[in-house]
This record gives sequence, structure tokens and C-alpha cells, in this order.
Amino acid sequence: MVTFISLQNTDCRRISQWRRIMIRNVLDLLIHAVQLFFSSPADQQNIRAEPGQDVTLRCKYLHIGKIALLLWSKDDPEEMNLFVIRDGRSFPSAQHKSFRNRVFLKNSQMKDGDLSVVLKNVTVDDTGTYECRVRLENDPQRNRNLISTINLSVIPPDKGEDEDGVKDGAGRGLLGLIALPVLVVVLVVVLWIYRKKSRGFPAESSDKPTEDL
Repeated sequence: MVTFISLQNTDCRRISQWRRIMIRNVLDLLIHAVQLFFSSPADQQNIRAEPGQDVTLRCKYLHIGKIALLLWSKDDPEEMNLFVIRDGRSFPSAQHKSFRNRVFLKNSQMKDGDLSVVLKNVTVDDTGTYECRVRLENDPQRNRNLISTINLSVIPPDKGEDEDGVKDGAGRGLLGLIALPVLVVVLVVVLWIYRKKSRGFPAESSDKPTEDL
């Protein structure tokens, strides 16, 4: 009798353990399905800025589970680490020297999946392609999901900017807009005179005819 009860308890424990394993596997599948739904395809953005400005590189990842690794990198042409967070801690030593003390999380708590960073005081050398990658706690060690890709172009302002901040190019464009209607009117008048002459009706002369003496 004791042996039967012991075997029955063992079977119950095995069934309970099997159920826990099945539930865990199902949850893992659901988590990965949600990750694929929200992260594929990767978001692509194009940003244009001028030297000296602060630029927000946006990355949003709605995830289930703890983020084990957040990696911002620049492909230029070799990969350069822009910003690294591992297990909730930032690693400035892993950053490329050109980005140290210039990159910060937009949301320090990364609430609502906001993984965006702010790149301060950009220069022309910052032009390039940036990538936001994430690895969750239960993901394989080498797994880095690409969340967003950003093409940043840092272009100096036009050199012909006057003291009031009005660019010569803008002034020329304004003059062009004013001159265009005038040119159209002149063209219409010329065509009208030409058509009258071609039909044998010369335009009236503004000078009075000289009387015969």
C-alpha cells in the first residue's frame, strides 16, 4: 500500500513537472512571436542636421522580458559602438572615443520600450548609418535583434548667410518668384504684338505722322 502511494506521488510530481515545462515552452514561443511581430521589419529613418545641433536617434521596442543588451552602433565603414547598456548598466568604456560624453538615453528608465538616444553637438564626421540592436535575457548570447536603422546626414549651412540669418540663396529665390510674373507678362505682350504684325495689322505708332509741307 505504501509503495503504491509512493509511486502515485512520484507520477504526480512528474506530471506536474512536465506541465511546468510545457507551460514555459509555450510562454517562450509566445514571447518570441511578440518580438518578431513588433521588431520585424526594422524601422528605417533619415535625419538631416547641421553641425552643433543635438540629434535624437529614435528606437522603440515593445518587448516582454528584461533587456540584457542594448547596443547602438555606427557603420562607418567598420562598426563603432555608440552606446552600450548591459544588464541595466551603461558601459562608457565600450564606446568609441569620438562618442564619449556625447550620447545619453532620451528616457533614462527606458519606459514604454523607448530606447532612443540623444547625440549631442553633432559634426560632419557623425554622418553615417546608425543601428539599434537588442538582446533579451532569455535570448541566445549572440542574438542581437535589429530594431531600427537611421541614416544621419550632417550638412553645414550655406556659406552665403548674412548677419541677419537670411541666406543669399533664399534671397535669390524670392527675387526669382517676383521676376517670374513680370517675365510672363512681357512674353504675352511680345507674342500679342507679333501675332498682330503677322496678320497684317501693324501696331499703331506712338509718333504722329509728319504733315506734308
